[in-house]
Amino acid sequence: MSTGPTPTESTSARTPGRVLVTGWFSVPDGEITAGDLLARDAAVADLQALGRPFDVAMTRTFVPHDDPSVDLARVDADAYDVVLWVCGPARGRQLQRVADGFPAARLLGVDVSVVDGLAPLHAALARDGDGEPRPDTSLLVEVPDVPVVGVCLAHAQHEYGPRQRHELVHDLVLPALASAPLAGGPPALVPFDTRLATGEPHVPSTPAQVESLLRRLDVVVTSRLHGLVLALKNGVPVVGLDPVDGGAKVAAQGRALGWPVLLPHEVTTARLQEQLAWALSDDARAAAAQVLPAARAALAGSAQELGALLGR
Repeated sequence: MSTGPTPTESTSARTPGRVLVTGWFSVPDGEITAGDLLARDAAVADLQALGRPFDVAMTRTFVPHDDPSVDLARVDADAYDVVLWVCGPARGRQLQRVADGFPAARLLGVDVSVVDGLAPLHAALARDGDGEPRPDTSLLVEVPDVPVVGVCLAHAQHEYGPRQRHELVHDLVLPALASAPLAGGPPALVPFDTRLATGEPHVPSTPAQVESLLRRLDVVVTSRLHGLVLALKNGVPVVGLDPVDGGAKVAAQGRALGWPVLLPHEVTTARLQEQLAWALSDDARAAAAQVLPAARAALAGSAQELGALLGR
């Protein structure tokens, strides 16, 4: 859907020039969403198909140093015939600043929501507003499949006194996972806990909810005993961490289940990433599938053992 003047009405007398692709991803105070970046990539693909020269403006705080994008605050405004604002509402101070910074360019919108008229846009392909809604262009962009990694970290455990190394271990975990050199890019991290609560909708209230979540993960990284046990119960490979110097209950449970657990002195970025790569392998998935049958066999005499404990 085109909202406002059609391209033929406004541009027939102009020589097509360079396009600057902008959006919330271009401004330093922008809140960047996955949809913003996917809509950006869809617009870039369309410009490439049209053979139009373009640059993409990205906030410097969001992109790596080798990114080929440009800095909105440093570009030559006269170098662009069109400024394309991608995704989000067709209004707001960020959009207005862009309009003010490129007074000679046509300001067009793609995948925008028209809330209260187009201004300051001159025209737009709107996803909603007046007329029939248009499918969101994020649908057009294929993305790689990345692992979904559940992260379950124990709170401080004062019963271990000076042997606690929780901060040392946990401070390494998230940066190491976020920088893991995986083929599709860093994994998607899902924080969770085995703690149950009522009246907290974002916290599970039943063991079934915890285990249903676990079954949907590719790997679990945890320093909790039951993070390790319940993940393996459901056949999910684990990067096990024991945050107590010398090892405590997590390491002991790892031994009982035949599963490796890193002790504090072994928790380094390189070792975490190495363990993550292994946990994502077919070998690790096969090993995890064997834990529950082996544990059930080891616990086959549980009732008799309890009976002996009870003195029956």
